Amino acid sequence: MILMLHEGGSCLDYLRYIRDDKALRLLLGLKQIPQSDSMGDWMRRIGQAGVDAVTEINKPLISTALHHRKAITLDIDATLSASKNKQAQWTYKKCKGYMPMVGHIAETGQVLNTDFRAGNVAPAKENLEFIHQCESALPKGITMSKLRIDAAGYQVAIIDECIERGIQFAIRAKMNKTLKSLIEKQEEWVPFIDREGNEVIDESTCRLIHSMEFSQHAFTVVVQRKKIKGQLSFDLEDNETGELMLRGEYLYRAIATNRDDMTDSELVHWYNQRAEDSENRIKELKLDFGANRMPCSDFAANALYFALCALAYNLFALMRLLLPVRFESCRAKTIRWRIYALAAKVVRHGHKVYLKLQAAHHRLLEEILRTCQLAQAP
Repeated sequence: MILMLHEGGSCLDYLRYIRDDKALRLLLGLKQIPQSDSMGDWMRRIGQAGVDAVTEINKPLISTALHHRKAITLDIDATLSASKNKQAQWTYKKCKGYMPMVGHIAETGQVLNTDFRAGNVAPAKENLEFIHQCESALPKGITMSKLRIDAAGYQVAIIDECIERGIQFAIRAKMNKTLKSLIEKQEEWVPFIDREGNEVIDESTCRLIHSMEFSQHAFTVVVQRKKIKGQLSFDLEDNETGELMLRGEYLYRAIATNRDDMTDSELVHWYNQRAEDSENRIKELKLDFGANRMPCSDFAANALYFALCALAYNLFALMRLLLPVRFESCRAKTIRWRIYALAAKVVRHGHKVYLKLQAAHHRLLEEILRTCQLAQAP
């Protein structure tokens, strides 16, 4: 399954390409490859027990990638996996499918844990439980020190626990009546600074102290406003969402946090890194490793398939960290045609197996093997 997903297979039927690749099977010692139906039956039999096993298999991969790091930044987000299966439920995106939660490690890009859910389950449901599930998936000696979530994580239980445990967080705030009133009264705004240190025209920020109903703690809210006009202003007037506020010529968004070691602009940039560290990684998981569509009609089998997709992605993310520098930001499709798809011939001579390939390809593989051998598994 891992080989199939790394080759770019998007359904169980792609196992036949592994079965037909005699040279690859000879090098890896794979004598038998199951039919796609047999693989589906196996996933249905194993189900949730397989998901739990994948979590344990992940731990040494994560530990190797983190090296000596003892604390991680966790990004969690829900994503849509479309499906036409009879068991699939309607999602808020107006199609049938599943809505799994994915927890990412920002420092390595690896998937820490997954929670496969039905399509009609709200992304905000049991987020704190999923955070605890991600923490239990961490290798021994490694802790979660920072947390970033979208507006689905703007919950009293999550914010209170982070403050009490000293976990630094940045969560997209929802514009409730009290917060809107505080923003409307705010008069002191400072210019928003981009990553290069320059002031951004017509954008500014402010910092407020806020508390949610039934919360035990107050926290900081960094508000970002942007001047809008023309067609954009017209389009937004009737489309105000829970995390947006449109007042006059400005559009407002806010981030709840307990980080006092950052300026307003730095906090906004740190939160926006979720797009690279989590959302874009989920796109790679779905588009490059087959997690965008579920192959089975059985819920537990699909949960195992999604976990295997995440395991395949984690192996790729670890390998990408070990590859030469020119490959460190490459997508899987680039690695496939630059490394996986090198033309070679497998021959037997003197009771040994040899791989014959062009000199340029030989130098590339030697460089990759030298780099990979430097990594020591725990």
